[in-house]
Amino acid sequence: MPATRHGRPRPEKAADLLAIAQRLFLERGYNGTTMAAIADEAGVASNVVHWYFPSKDELFAKALEELQIRGLDELLDRQLARATPGEEKKTLEEVLTRLVWDALDSHHLIATVHERSSQSEVIDALHERAHRCYAHYLGRAVSRCGVPQAKRELVVEVLATALEGLVMHRASKRKARRMISFLVERLTAEP
Repeated sequence: MPATRHGRPRPEKAADLLAIAQRLFLERGYNGTTMAAIADEAGVASNVVHWYFPSKDELFAKALEELQIRGLDELLDRQLARATPGEEKKTLEEVLTRLVWDALDSHHLIATVHERSSQSEVIDALHERAHRCYAHYLGRAVSRCGVPQAKRELVVEVLATALEGLVMHRASKRKARRMISFLVERLTAEP
């Protein structure tokens, strides 16, 4: 039986398990990844994974949330902050297009969230947090593009819905770019 690696700090052990879970979920999908496979990859006993993450849904939710926040933080916050004055809308288009392209690579995991949200409170809560997270980041992004406060919430909702639709329907890169360009141009235009 694999060792449990005593003596390492709890957060470090959890982070290692989470990194392995993220990789396996991306490679094998939700159904193809088991808690036992994660434990095997980590070189620990299966019950160790359950001790840190009581259910597969909890581990899946944590793994996706970490990936999502890392990606959003990098794409939306950092890149838009570096946009030169007058280039915010063009930068927003590029960032949203990249966001969709990156999400297309993990389409199977996003589809799993939609499929499982009605079956799992943990996954449903993840889905709700994801939407709030996107709204937060997109709100900041459209604000930098000069969208007035009164219009901002609707613009964010339209963009979030469109991005999710492009990913769920596996839009081609060309189609995604065209639609995002159109939406950003129209939604951030002066009233």
